[in-house]
Amino acid sequence: MVIGCVSGQYNGVVDGQATPLFGVVSAVFSKYRMQSGGYALIEFEEAYYTDLATGKVLKDLKNPYTNETVVVPTYDGPTDRLLVTEKLQFQSDAKPSPNVKTQHFAEGPAITGDDIVFVERVSVSVAAAAGRPAFNYVDHTKLRAKVTDVASSKIKMAGSQTHFEATCSWRPWFNMGDRPGYMTASGEGRFGVEFADLPQNWLDASAILKPELLKNPESRLE
Repeated sequence: MVIGCVSGQYNGVVDGQATPLFGVVSAVFSKYRMQSGGYALIEFEEAYYTDLATGKVLKDLKNPYTNETVVVPTYDGPTDRLLVTEKLQFQSDAKPSPNVKTQHFAEGPAITGDDIVFVERVSVSVAAAAGRPAFNYVDHTKLRAKVTDVASSKIKMAGSQTHFEATCSWRPWFNMGDRPGYMTASGEGRFGVEFADLPQNWLDASAILKPELLKNPESRLE
């Protein structure tokens, strides 16, 4: 099992003006298996939205644009089953939805000195439905590791630093409807960490909200 994590911040953008909204702390659990044509990948993400001042997980939040207090959910990502092809395309085995368009691929490696960098890119477009505006999401995650670590026979897995950036429509739970504007997010983290090295606020929240996840995260990767 491979574990990655990111801690970051979401901003709202209206008329070119950015407003800090809330933090985010995320952990991604994955398994890779070599197969014909690439790697079989199973993964899921568990993320919490946090208070910018304290880092504690939010239950509700005052929307600064509407003055409404909204309920803040956790993000319980689905367990995705993908094929990572030799050309670094991510292909899902889920039945495609006619209302959802997705692109998922990686670029690299780019090598400079002892740095090796891959960039993973994701874009999702969900068509508007009755009472619900369209939702668009784009992100890229840069993973930077050491060439010497990748080449070393003494290291089981070369961990990497990660930098994450995203732009998306208003999160539906933020209750902005079709008001103009959008959200941006950015964060830093690591890929290839031990469970105990996950951010403390993620561990504390999971102990209360997702105790079964702390006991056996691999159960969702079977």
